[in-house]
Amino acid sequence: MIREFNKKDKETLCRFFARLIEGHKDYISHGELQMGIATEVGVLANDFREKWADYLDRQVANERNRVLLCEEDGQLVGFVIFGISDDGSIPFGWIFDLGIDPAWRGKRIGEQLLGKALEFFREQGVESCYLESGKNNHSAHSFFEHHGFCPVSAVFRLKL
Repeated sequence: MIREFNKKDKETLCRFFARLIEGHKDYISHGELQMGIATEVGVLANDFREKWADYLDRQVANERNRVLLCEEDGQLVGFVIFGISDDGSIPFGWIFDLGIDPAWRGKRIGEQLLGKALEFFREQGVESCYLESGKNNHSAHSFFEHHGFCPVSAVFRLKL
């Protein structure tokens, strides 16, 4: 069952995200580096849980963003965080995070969550959707390419 996030879900979602990223550090992209969730590609910050909780608070506080959860038998098995940005010539959609419990991958949970986000964008008249993914997160890349996404850039970093 897919439903909207509510504030009572915060602790559960934060634990879920922590378990996912600890078990799959290829998830780490420039977003996690910029937020301080990771210190290097493949290396989580000691306080990554608190920083992700703060990130979640910021996402939920933005009225243009949505968080959806997927539950099976009362257990969280996936989530998506998405929103609309006006930081372009026309508004565009942004998939900030999509995470699926490894035991539930291949069961169309990700497809359903992504579909809900894309449906929301279409209803809002949004014509393009972007996302970013860790450079070695090949399973996610395949998933998104299978659903029509294509690479449009690469992100480079220089530590000063």
